[in-house]
Amino acid sequence: MAKILLLNSGLKHTQTFMKPFLSRLEVYLDDRCDCLDVRYVSTFDERTFFQYDQVIFLFFIALDSIPSSTLEIFQRLESQPKGPTEIYALIACDEYEPEKCDISEKILQNWCQREQLHYKGSLKIGSALFIMKTISRFVVSNEMKRLSDAIIHHQDFYSKTTMLTDRIFMKKANQYWNKEVKKMNKLKRKRQKR
Repeated sequence: MAKILLLNSGLKHTQTFMKPFLSRLEVYLDDRCDCLDVRYVSTFDERTFFQYDQVIFLFFIALDSIPSSTLEIFQRLESQPKGPTEIYALIACDEYEPEKCDISEKILQNWCQREQLHYKGSLKIGSALFIMKTISRFVVSNEMKRLSDAIIHHQDFYSKTTMLTDRIFMKKANQYWNKEVKKMNKLKRKRQKR
């Protein structure tokens, strides 16, 4: 049995987007390890990082990069004494294609290599803003269950998932933007009446 840290290391406003994924992963891991700890950037203590056998970074990305809050954690950890910690990642983006997470994964891999940590893999999720409101959440839940199994058994894990079809993604996106346009038009009409 292992001590596991789930670290929601994204920017503060994106942590709410990651909450459903974090909660689901927490359920899958909770009864299968000695100690499961959940931390956010605001409650993170770099001195305790290497007391865990495995650390899972969870973050939401934009513009094909890594959040500045995660980079800040990397900088704070560079001066700490290292242990044989295994690193996993759950990376989500709002684009349909989970390949948008590739650069973030490479940055994390390079950091682990430089710090002599064991990078064990990632789950990359595309269209994360819509996914928990559609039938695709079951596909993602299955992938997260596979990730938790890999974590428990100390195995490498590389996977990516997104909504079931491009058509569903476009339909949901259009519904959202049509709703937003209607809100803006309604506000505009109210202002013009004044």
